[in-house]
Amino acid sequence: MALAGAADLVSAVYRQTILQSYVPDHLRGRLQRVHTVVVAGGPRLRDLRAGTMAAVVPFPLAWSASAFTCAALVLAAALAVRPFWRYRAETAG
Repeated sequence: MALAGAADLVSAVYRQTILQSYVPDHLRGRLQRVHTVVVAGGPRLRDLRAGTMAAVVPFPLAWSASAFTCAALVLAAALAVRPFWRYRAETAG
């Protein structure tokens, strides 16, 4: 749990850094609100998905299928969006 919490913290710092660095001033408040909705609503949607899957398939399958699906989607996104590989905070703005 501590490792997952640390990874979440690092992810939050990167998201906020990118948001604050690249979003124009006149859009920053709007995008911050969208970000807040996603961060607050995402876990609720995950809970709905988990409960629905657990009601249909055995728990170990629901848990592992979700983990593998998430890993596959993150890998696909990393391969599809190559500019993120070269992101450097000091070149922002």
